[in-house]
Amino acid sequence: MRELTPDNTADYLRETGAIPPAARASVRELAGGVSNVVLRVDVEGGGSFVVKQCRERLRVAVEWRARLDRIWAERAALGVLNDLLPPGASPAVLFEDRAEYLFAMTCAPDDSETWKARLMRGEADPGVAARLGTLLATIHADAPAHPALGSTLADASLFEELRVDPYYRTTAAAHPDLAPRFAALIEDMKNLPVDRRTLVLGDFSPKNILAHAEGLVLLDFECAHAGDPAFDLGFFLSHLALKRIHGVLGPDGTTWRALTEGFLTAYQDRLGDRLGPPSELVPRAIEHAAACVLARVDGKSPVEYLDERGRAVARRSALALFAARPPTWGGMIETLEEMARSDRQRPC
Repeated sequence: MRELTPDNTADYLRETGAIPPAARASVRELAGGVSNVVLRVDVEGGGSFVVKQCRERLRVAVEWRARLDRIWAERAALGVLNDLLPPGASPAVLFEDRAEYLFAMTCAPDDSETWKARLMRGEADPGVAARLGTLLATIHADAPAHPALGSTLADASLFEELRVDPYYRTTAAAHPDLAPRFAALIEDMKNLPVDRRTLVLGDFSPKNILAHAEGLVLLDFECAHAGDPAFDLGFFLSHLALKRIHGVLGPDGTTWRALTEGFLTAYQDRLGDRLGPPSELVPRAIEHAAACVLARVDGKSPVEYLDERGRAVARRSALALFAARPPTWGGMIETLEEMARSDRQRPC
């Protein structure tokens, strides 16, 4: 495989006919990629686009490798999102090169930034959270009928490599008393009835959501597969909970609660009972939220922003959710708020 860099990408594009032979182009690497190289190409007089190429070794502190062909799962997921979501809510794929494990896609608007960056500055808009709830529910509700779920996205092995092993099995090894709970989560995802399965993005998180003046763009779903929507819900909610613990969503929890409730209300209003009654989905999702909070402290890919105290609070919060097993979203919120209140009463 020819590994692309800002120095050789323009030559590659000319050689393959992606841009005219005499075209002048500037290339720069975009920040934030953990498992891929993402390059923005600006062609003089010809617009801009993004080239994304897979890398075998992920950029984390521990040794972590994954198959190069995971990029085709992301390519397939983008095709589904392009079909289901409003124009601009996900990038459009322009071309692909199977031999080089890459594809090109449209650029997000120039004023885009990750929703994570906004949240970390304390800019938390419940309206954004509600729009995300509607988008995720639209995907979960409408994707089961898409043909890609029966072909490329039927394979969940990349989800095993990129989520189940580094998040759940690694964390279970660090918490042997919870190993049966993690094992049950894994088995439940494998054995979920076909009529409850949908497109699971596997990385629906603030860092993969671009916000701009006109809306939102969803990105980066290389472990997408046909599976349990409860994982997407738990994964997303864990990110909000971790930022609450970090303290960027307000000291009293009001902002975090507004974000969480806005997201969940919009999600449930759009989804309805398309994937079964909420009384089945919600407890599974809460269990995944607990597992993901703990995994982002003691798994292979810990969040970078929590200090030692924050990590301790995250552990206690996850353990409290595991112990309480709340059956409703309100119960989950109250459990996490109780942990936040008790942390404020602890001596520094």
